[in-house]
Amino acid sequence: MDTLGYHVGIDIGGTKTALGVFDREFRMVSTEAMPTIPQEGCYDLVVRIEKAWRSLLKRNGLSPRDIRSIGVACPGPLDLSEGKIVYIPTMGFRDEPLKEYLEGVLQFPVALENDTNAAALCESIFGQGKDCQMVAYVTISTGVGCGLAYQGHIVDGHSFAAGELGHLKVERNGRACPCGGRGCLEAYASGTSIAQIASQRAGRAMDTKEVFAGARENRQPEADVVREAADCLGYGIAALYQIVDPDIVVLGGSVTKDYEVFKDDLEQAVRRYVQPVSGRDYRITVSAYGGMQVLLGAAYYGAQQAEKQGVAASVCREL
Repeated sequence: MDTLGYHVGIDIGGTKTALGVFDREFRMVSTEAMPTIPQEGCYDLVVRIEKAWRSLLKRNGLSPRDIRSIGVACPGPLDLSEGKIVYIPTMGFRDEPLKEYLEGVLQFPVALENDTNAAALCESIFGQGKDCQMVAYVTISTGVGCGLAYQGHIVDGHSFAAGELGHLKVERNGRACPCGGRGCLEAYASGTSIAQIASQRAGRAMDTKEVFAGARENRQPEADVVREAADCLGYGIAALYQIVDPDIVVLGGSVTKDYEVFKDDLEQAVRRYVQPVSGRDYRITVSAYGGMQVLLGAAYYGAQQAEKQGVAASVCREL
């Protein structure tokens, strides 16, 4: 890969948006973060990203001429062929030409990808799956997301929706999901859903942190709710093994801070639901990046795309 110049990653999240500058070896140089404030609109966010980008470069003695690539990671669904956000329910963004907006204000080409895909790429190149062929990254937080990387490249799928594990139906006509469907894995195993289900059973409001604290002490209904969520998540991960047969499944997101509480139930569920295949190794682990995997993955993806476009341009010149 071309390692001239610096690489920038941008991680757009529902609560926080982060920017990072990485050196030629993808070591972190500097970061800057700001609140996303999605209610102010997508274009307002892009304008604030531009201000943060200028501030970040100035603080590190850099100019746009020093930057080789920019990669942007964002929740989906996305239409990557058009560089557009299709709809992000948790942010209220719909049919937004994010790539066009960003390139307009930054005056620099950007590469757009789904945030969980960027995290999967990070894990496959730098993280827990760096010696693996097929890496699945599953994030469990406000929702449940999944990204896939094969031989160091993101698997997007025909409609840019490969790996949408959170919307696998685990119960017909089950709980309502923010996607508009019913019975999705996300409606049972996300941090948000775990808190909602426990609150309904307890007859009082509980947050996710409180639910896991109760489950750790084997209190009810918290312990049952977490056990059931782990079973659903194990069912989803078993489906991943059946369909793409990953070398490793890396977990991320806020809920994994309490992974030891549901680790055994999750792993038992995976083995219960998956077809036993000779030689299959169930490797399930937690990301060691502590939230930086999306930002680093975005930067690396931007570098990949810049290199690809550079090769394409040189071929055209030769022709």
